[in-house]
Amino acid sequence: MKQSDREKLNTDQTILELFFARDERALELTAEKYGQLFRRIAYNITSDEMTSEEVVNDTYLALWNRIPPQKPASISAYGAGVARNIALERIRYMNAAKRSAAVEELDECWPGREIPDEIDDGTLTRLIEEFLSSVPKRVRIIFVMRYFEEEPLEKISERTGMTLSAVKASLHRSRKRLRDHLQKEGYEL
Repeated sequence: MKQSDREKLNTDQTILELFFARDERALELTAEKYGQLFRRIAYNITSDEMTSEEVVNDTYLALWNRIPPQKPASISAYGAGVARNIALERIRYMNAAKRSAAVEELDECWPGREIPDEIDDGTLTRLIEEFLSSVPKRVRIIFVMRYFEEEPLEKISERTGMTLSAVKASLHRSRKRLRDHLQKEGYEL
């Protein structure tokens, strides 16, 4: 297949159509377009190359099983959420002695340290996407870098040109806004 033909195929809409047609090229194109993102998220959470590869493969399987019926607006955001959740479950399963600092921070959004049972992965992804679309771009970038990509605070500070205290303050306000958004949507936390 020529490069230009491949680029035309490699759009989220085309990939979604392939998923709905149960065409395995959907997985190939997803891996080509978003594999690095999923790998980075998995590695940042697990800190293990082999485990992160397993997480990425499980992410593709989960996408295959969930699309359809799910029809995400963004395969990257939906897939990143799935990869993150699978990586976190893997860490929990492996009885990691210490959870990452980013996961501990985000737990502030659900007192009691557990996401309520009535929020499934699809609903949680939708709620977080809604929240992220309501905040300024810089706030969104910082939030994604910390809680999806699990970047250390110092690296976020360096990459954004913000002071460390400004990054921490932004993340604190974002967690509060997310908690408020979830409560507004009817999830008592």
